[in-house]
This record gives sequence, C-alpha cells and structure tokens, in this order.
Amino acid sequence: MASSSAPQITYVQMDQQSSEYSPPEAGLVVPVFQKGDDPIDAINHMMLFLTSIVASRYPATNNQLRASSNPRQQATINNGRVTIQPIQGRQN
Repeated sequence: MASSSAPQITYVQMDQQSSEYSPPEAGLVVPVFQKGDDPIDAINHMMLFLTSIVASRYPATNNQLRASSNPRQQATINNGRVTIQPIQGRQN
C-alpha cells in the first residue's frame, strides 16, 4: 500500500506589487503549488488565502435586515440603528 503524504507547498515572498490595492510594504505571501499536489488541498489553501486578503482589505459589516412582526410597518436595522417605515400598499 502506497503511503500518501501532505503536499509540499512553497510560499514565495512578493517583493513588488503591481496592484494599486497592495502597497509594497504589505509583504504579501502568495502560496505556490507544485504539480502532483492534492487539488482539493490546493483549493482549500487558495480559498484561505483569498479570504485573508478580503478580510484584510474590507471592514467587517453587519448588514442584516430583519422584518418587523407588525404588518403595517417594516423595521430595518443598519449599523445598529433601527429605522421603522410604513409599508405602502392597500389599507383594509
């Protein structure tokens, strides 16, 4: 039975950034995958890398909208503030 080992992933320090969003002092470390690496493991590593990039560039938000139980009004929560608006429509 052949033994399987974890893929060897090489990380390369990027000295120059061509993107307008990445300042040169960011020191972005980009994973480099070799032929023969497990594709699923490579995808997981790349998703982790992309997630860390997005998380470092954009602030966390809580843009959840919640419906009010009052059928005549709609409550919207935005940045911790509650806004109540009347619903337009037919009145019985």
